[in-house]
Amino acid sequence: MFHREGVVILIRKAFLSDSHEIARLSSQLGYPVDVSQLEERLQYISYHNDHIVYVMESNHVLFGWIHANVRFLIESSPFVEIAGLVVDSAYRGNGIGKQLVQACEQWAAESGFTKIRVRTNQTRSDAVQFYNRIGFIIKKSQHVLDKEI
Repeated sequence: MFHREGVVILIRKAFLSDSHEIARLSSQLGYPVDVSQLEERLQYISYHNDHIVYVMESNHVLFGWIHANVRFLIESSPFVEIAGLVVDSAYRGNGIGKQLVQACEQWAAESGFTKIRVRTNQTRSDAVQFYNRIGFIIKKSQHVLDKEI
């Protein structure tokens, strides 16, 4: 928790009651989500200790959210991956994203992991620059392929 201009701002785990605000922020980044589906996902995440969702808020208004999860792969040691990070467009550039990433780094370290990874679309040059500024290094570029089943 910290204060900014007399306002108490808190980083905490997400609650189900944050669903509308999380959906609002997701839409700002071009990922509209149905609130009822988001509630189902948050419920699932709340029962699995290999996922974490943090929000930064003041008076029930979210400035941003971050979701990370543990990744276990055959070919490499386990690590934590940032699955999503959104900061309200009105508050970008104020250190909110960095603080949310730091909260996930702390969660990862306390959980015994030594690496955190993030993937971002190459077209989001601002996101790539942000992650580079806070210590992430580009390891590879790849394609993501989906198939509807």
